[in-house]
This record gives sequence, C-alpha cells and structure tokens, in this order.
Amino acid sequence: MKKFLTTKTLGVIGAISWTGTIILRETTLNSIQVLNFILGIAPNIAAAWLFTFSIEIIYSALLKRKFKIKDALAISMTIWLLSLGSEIIHDLFLNSPFDINDIIATAFALIIFLIIFYLNNKDLNSEV
Repeated sequence: MKKFLTTKTLGVIGAISWTGTIILRETTLNSIQVLNFILGIAPNIAAAWLFTFSIEIIYSALLKRKFKIKDALAISMTIWLLSLGSEIIHDLFLNSPFDINDIIATAFALIIFLIIFYLNNKDLNSEV
C-alpha cells in the first residue's frame, strides 16, 4: 500500500506556512477579509504540525523507540492544551481577545496529523 503524507511532510509544510504567514501579515493582503482570516488561523495549523514533527524526531532520537499512536495522541493532546492555555493567557494578561477559531484550527490540524499518522502506521498497530 502506498504511504500517505508523512509527519515529516507535515512538519515541512508547517515550517513553510508559518514563515509565509509571518511575511504575508506585513503586506497589504492582510486587508482582504478572507485572507485576514486565513492568516489568522494559519500559524495555529502550522505550529501544530511543526511541533508534532519536532517532538516525534526528538522522541525517536533520544529514546531510540518507534513513535506509536499512543505517543501521537498524548503529544496531540498536550499541544492542544498548550494552545488553549496560550489563548487564555493572551485573553487575561495580554489584552488580546480569546479566539475560538485558533483553538478549532489547532484541533483540526492535530486531527489531520493523527489520521495520517494512523494510516501510515496501522499495520504496526494491528501487530500489537
């Protein structure tokens, strides 16, 4: 069976889109309503994919173990909780409104990551 997108691909997409978002936010494209919305949620999607990729690489390199679905679920929940905490901190202390779209975008990105991770590793999971 042909492999689907890998975590590495999502990590690269995350890094590129995060960089692109930072660059595009400083242009006049930010005044277009639809692009403003996309540029608002893109860092959350990009960060979720980049952080899952980074943690998987660090986990595999340091512990010399295969990254399993339980690990992916734990990391995804941790990243989601950290993004929720970030929104709460921004709301309470940094005078930035709580943005539910950021939380939804992060959850959406992590669900995509988990689906791709499961599809790439379901043969390994059936052996356990």
